Amino acid sequence: MSPSILYKTICLILLLPVSFSVPAQEKGKEKAIDIPLYQGVQLGFDLASPAGLLISDSWGAGIKADVNLKNKYFPTFEVGFANFDKTSDTGIHFKSSGQYFKIGVNKALSYYGDKAEDLFFAGAHYGFSAFSYDLDNLVYNQNYWGNNVTSLQNEKAVTGWIELVAGVRVKVLGPISLGWTAQYKSTLHLSNGNNSAPAYIPGFGLNLKPNVTMAFHLYYRLPL
Repeated sequence: MSPSILYKTICLILLLPVSFSVPAQEKGKEKAIDIPLYQGVQLGFDLASPAGLLISDSWGAGIKADVNLKNKYFPTFEVGFANFDKTSDTGIHFKSSGQYFKIGVNKALSYYGDKAEDLFFAGAHYGFSAFSYDLDNLVYNQNYWGNNVTSLQNEKAVTGWIELVAGVRVKVLGPISLGWTAQYKSTLHLSNGNNSAPAYIPGFGLNLKPNVTMAFHLYYRLPL
C-alpha cells in the first residue's frame, strides 16, 4: 500500500462524522448547497477471489455496481461466481460451485471529493445463492444393512444470508479507486442437499455462523 493511500484511509476513519462533506451552513453566512440526487456509478471488480486460482483450485469472480445518491447513500448490487475445491485432513474431498447475488445499501460515514471519491462507509446487504456440490472419499453406512456410500454427487442447496459491512474506498488515479471491506455474515435460511450439508457457500464462504471475511475491489467510476 502506498503512503498516500494509507494516509487517506487514516484520515477517513478518524474524521468520522461526515466532516469532509459540504457543510449545510457556515456561520449563517453561506446558503446550504444542494447536492443533486444522482452522483454517478462506481463499478467494483473483485480482486481477491480470482487470485485464489494462483495457489489452489478454489477461485471466483465478481462485479458490483454502487450508485451514488447525494454522496450519502449507495445502493449496491453484486453478482459473482465461486468454485471451491478442497480435501480435508481426513481425506474427504468437497467441491462446490455456483453463482451468487447480493443487494443492499451503504451509507457514507465520511467522504472527500465532489463525487465522494474517497469514502468510508457502512451498510447492510442480503445475499443469495443456489448451487451444487459434490462429496467424495466418504465412509459411512447409508442404511441399517451397512451399504457404504463413498460419494455424493450433484447435491443441491439454496442459501440466503444477511451481510453487515464496513469499508473504505480510496481514489488512486482519475476514475480508478481501490477499496477493502470487512464483512460480517450470518445465514437466514439454508436448504441443504438431500443427504448432506455444504461446507462452502458461493458468495458467503465457509458454512460457519457467523462468518467474518474481507473483500478487496478495484473500482472504476463510469463517465455518466
